Amino acid sequence: MEPETAYARVGGVRIAYQVLGAGPDLVWIPGLTSHLEIQWRDPAYRRFVRALSSFCRLVRFDKRGTGLSDPVSDLPTMQQRLADLEAVISSAGCRRPFLLGYSDGGHIAIRWAAAHPRRVRGLILYGCSPRNPPDWAMKQLRAVARNWGRGVLLELFAPTLAGGLARPDIAAFERASASPGMIKALVESLAASDVRSSLGEIAVPTLVVHRRDDLIPLSHAKAAAKAIRGARLVELEGSDHLPWLGNADSVLTPIARFVREVSPDATPRTAPARKPRARDAVVGWAALTDAERRVADLVCQGLQNREVAERLFVSPYTVETHLKHAYTKLGIGSRAQLVALAARNT
Repeated sequence: MEPETAYARVGGVRIAYQVLGAGPDLVWIPGLTSHLEIQWRDPAYRRFVRALSSFCRLVRFDKRGTGLSDPVSDLPTMQQRLADLEAVISSAGCRRPFLLGYSDGGHIAIRWAAAHPRRVRGLILYGCSPRNPPDWAMKQLRAVARNWGRGVLLELFAPTLAGGLARPDIAAFERASASPGMIKALVESLAASDVRSSLGEIAVPTLVVHRRDDLIPLSHAKAAAKAIRGARLVELEGSDHLPWLGNADSVLTPIARFVREVSPDATPRTAPARKPRARDAVVGWAALTDAERRVADLVCQGLQNREVAERLFVSPYTVETHLKHAYTKLGIGSRAQLVALAARNT
C-alpha cells in the first residue's frame, strides 16, 4: 500500500511528506524535482524505498514548488528550503534523523548538517556535488528545461533506460513534478549554487556514495568527501544518476551498513517465523509475486530482458532477478522452458 501523504506547514505553505518503516529516522531530501505519488507507481523506485524502510523510518517529501507541495510563484531561497526541512522533521516527529541528500538535495542536507550538528545523527550524500555544475552539464540541463514534459529527463539521468518505451511515463512525471516555469528557475539556480564553504563545518558521521560515470563528475564527490572531516567515500560502477536504477542494491548496501554502524539498534525488520501451512503456495505459478508474473508474461511474449526493463520501467538487473526467482519456483531453468510451461497452462 502507498504511504499516506501528510503536510507540514511553513507559514502559509504546505509541504507534502510520507513516512514508511520503523527504526532510526532518515529524511530523504530529493533532487531537482519529485512527486511522492507518481514515483510510488514506479516498481524500481518503490522497491528502493521499501528497501530503505527495512532498516529505518524513512521520511520522503516534495520540496516547495514541486510535486504535491504547494506551488510558489518565485524560486525558494536556501533559507526557505531549510525552514521547509525543519517543518518536515518536526511534523514527522523525527528525533536526530539521518539526512540523505540526493543530487542537488545534498546542498540542503549539507547546510542543515553544518548548522545543526546536535540534531543530525549522520549525513549521507548520493550523486551530489557541493558546487555548481560544469558549463557542459548546465547546457544539458537547460535543454531538459526547454523540453520539459516530453520525457527527456530519462536520457540525462537514466542513460541505461533511455528507450522509447519508458518515455511516456517520464514525461508524465515531469509534468506532474514541476511546471515549465519552475523547472527553468530550478535549473538556473544550480548555476549559482555552491555550499563548499559549509563542508568544513560538518561534524557528524558522513557517507558519500557516487557512481563513477554519473552526470555529476566523480571528482566533485571526492572533493566533498575530502573536505568533510572523517567522511567515507564509496565509489560505485554505473552511469545512472537515479539511485533506484541500475544496480540499486550497490547503493543500498553501503547506506544500510552506515546506518547500522552509526545506530547499532537499527536492524532489518523481518516477519516472525511460522510453520508453513498446507495451503501455502511455495512452488508453481501461484507462488510468483506480481512483479515476477509481469516479467514472466512479457518474456513469454518474446521480449528480451532489456525490452522488459523498459516496458516496466525497472533495471535489466531487476528483470534478471525476477526471472531467476520465477525459474526456481516453477522448477525450470531457461526461457524456452518458461514459454513452453506457460503454453501448457493457458
